[in-house]
Amino acid sequence: MDNLSEYADPQLYDTENSDFEPDGPFILTLAKQLGGKVLELGCGTGRLTIPLAQNGVNIAGLDVVPGMIELAKQKSEGTPINWVLADVRTFQLGQKFSLIFEAGSVFHHMLTRHDQEAYLARVREHLEEDGRLALNILLPKSKYLVSGTEEEEWFTTQHPDGYEVRVSGIDVYDDLGQIKTETAFRRWKDETGKEMQLVAPLSLRYIFPQEMEALMYYNGFEIAEQYGDFDKSPATNKSQLLIYVFRKRAGFTA
Repeated sequence: MDNLSEYADPQLYDTENSDFEPDGPFILTLAKQLGGKVLELGCGTGRLTIPLAQNGVNIAGLDVVPGMIELAKQKSEGTPINWVLADVRTFQLGQKFSLIFEAGSVFHHMLTRHDQEAYLARVREHLEEDGRLALNILLPKSKYLVSGTEEEEWFTTQHPDGYEVRVSGIDVYDDLGQIKTETAFRRWKDETGKEMQLVAPLSLRYIFPQEMEALMYYNGFEIAEQYGDFDKSPATNKSQLLIYVFRKRAGFTA
């Protein structure tokens, strides 16, 4: 349960992460093509899970933060979704899925190779033989792999309780571990006018493209599709993301 302070306020997270696009339509099309059951890893408050279910997808949403699952349940009342509180490295659901996907940088939260391989083992165990794993990673850029020296203003948002939240932060990058720690500072004034602050460090591991391909290969997967954006345009050096659709690799034994 470490590295989760960024998700301490599910309602604020829900406000800051509410859009179905651009990744939602991509996943919906893939889910419709494959048919069968779908599992979202790191579903949060249901940003994608709920609209997908409302579009006829047979879906389960899994997250490790209890507050996220509780808010997702409240938002989806009456919609047939199986909500699961579990860790992506250890979950055991006793069923298989035609599509497993994530859209919340869950794989970036796997800070060690052991974590990455535990995640992939659980996916492999729960994926149909002809199923697909869809995920995207941030394409490492030299300008992002640096440490800041001063706090920077990021954005301002409105909390559901009505007050304005100012968000700023500072990034520190560990070259050896390939881990960037983004420390977010959220500041607001309470009903008495007192200045309040929430500090939330979040560590994410950057993964280079050739490293990703090797990691997936040696853990039983191969690339079925690869794009540089959710419009299915090809990956280039200008891409911000790498979008992958993996399938199980024939002949692999754990």
